[in-house]
Amino acid sequence: MQPRAFEQHIAVFGESGSGKTVLLSSFYGATQEPQYLKRSFFHVLAEDIGQGNRLHKNYLGMKDEATLPLTTRFAATSYAFKVQMKDGSDPAAAKSRPFDVLRVVWHDYPGEWFEQSVQSPEEAQRRADTFRSLLSSDVALLLVDGQKLLDNAGEEDRYLKSLFSNLRNGVLSLRDELLEDGEPLAQFPRIWVMALSKADLLPDMDVYRFRDLLVAKACDDLEQLREAIAGLVEGREALSVGEDFVLLSSAKFEPGKITVTERVGLDLIMPLAERSGRFAVARRGRPPRP
Repeated sequence: MQPRAFEQHIAVFGESGSGKTVLLSSFYGATQEPQYLKRSFFHVLAEDIGQGNRLHKNYLGMKDEATLPLTTRFAATSYAFKVQMKDGSDPAAAKSRPFDVLRVVWHDYPGEWFEQSVQSPEEAQRRADTFRSLLSSDVALLLVDGQKLLDNAGEEDRYLKSLFSNLRNGVLSLRDELLEDGEPLAQFPRIWVMALSKADLLPDMDVYRFRDLLVAKACDDLEQLREAIAGLVEGREALSVGEDFVLLSSAKFEPGKITVTERVGLDLIMPLAERSGRFAVARRGRPPRP
């Protein structure tokens, strides 16, 4: 019998340096550790072996040598992972599961395209094509950089307003290229989760304080972003922007030391993908991808 598969795409948006590559490397590398393989009921496999090796190398560099991955610029990359149960699991439990294999695709949108003007028609076309490739995603993560919040302590609104307005303007600038004959899009990320990256830098910040900070400092800017996104899609009542919040930290970073075992939120990525996907499917009223 063919295994029952469920596929979920996650679009990840964040400015340059917000930690997208570090997050993904930490997430994947931890699933390859002997301790994880021993206690977990799942195998997490990179579909592209070369990509998996690079992410694992990044993780080992942080773990063993306290070195961060090289920053990527203008690189739009997708990473596909297959999550499947190990052999020997309880047949009755396996039968009750809604699927046997979860395929998660992580789409990384270059932050520079929201911060800088494109330099040529070719780059403009590449930006539009890349954004269009994210339209099948059900959930999007918008990274709020913990380091920049720390740098702007007491004036966080300066950073948050810039972050949300850059994203809003980027979305609006792509509107004519994305909408055919002005018709709204049927496929688009329906759930936009606000994610605090580098949360280890703000140890007193819990998810409620993070939510309250965004509401207090950038409520109007977040609403304008929501309106810009809603202007692209049909069925705007099934759109959730800025209603869900999560804290993410790849590791604990100290001078000359990176403790990769002290992570925050990365274990939520798989449940978030699966549950958000089913939530979005239910709100849209269509079956999951085969």
